Amino acid sequence: MAELLRCKSCGYVVEAGRVGEVCPACGVPRKMMEPWKDPLSPRRRFLLGLDLHPIVDHFSVSFATCAFVIAVFVLLFPGFFGQSAADVMRVFVGVLPLAVIASYLSGLYDGRLRFRRTSTPVLRTKKVLGILFFAFAAAAAVLTFAFDPFAIWVRAGNVVLEAAGVGCAFVLGRTGKDLLNAVFPG
Repeated sequence: MAELLRCKSCGYVVEAGRVGEVCPACGVPRKMMEPWKDPLSPRRRFLLGLDLHPIVDHFSVSFATCAFVIAVFVLLFPGFFGQSAADVMRVFVGVLPLAVIASYLSGLYDGRLRFRRTSTPVLRTKKVLGILFFAFAAAAAVLTFAFDPFAIWVRAGNVVLEAAGVGCAFVLGRTGKDLLNAVFPG
């Protein structure tokens, strides 16, 4: 394994051979960098390096955001592209619960890899928010497929449910970003 350096100023970790005169992340002089040993086994580092959860998570957040925007569009302009807009909304709203489930499961796997358990207070909060996100996505799907998508109450309900889902996704993302600064257990 290559020699690693960690910036004392920002915490950035990089292979020693890839560092010039300054930290690539924050620009402080190289003398502010110290030798660093990765506390993770090569297998755990490899699995985390696949970035499965961030990739799947961005997919579900993108779907949630698109579903919300389309729901607003269908609510505000019901006659504009009529059936086509409703069909596009059905696709996004129909796939969203599956994307949220995939994101939830990849998050559980990621939490086990990173922290060896998923019962910490922050990860419990993320699990609850993930369940809420799924509940809003599933409710929007039921609303969309069980009732007339052109009924005003269905369109308004979709906007509310999709907005709540995007809100959950936002809080989940903020919480996940805060976890990036956590030190990995060995």
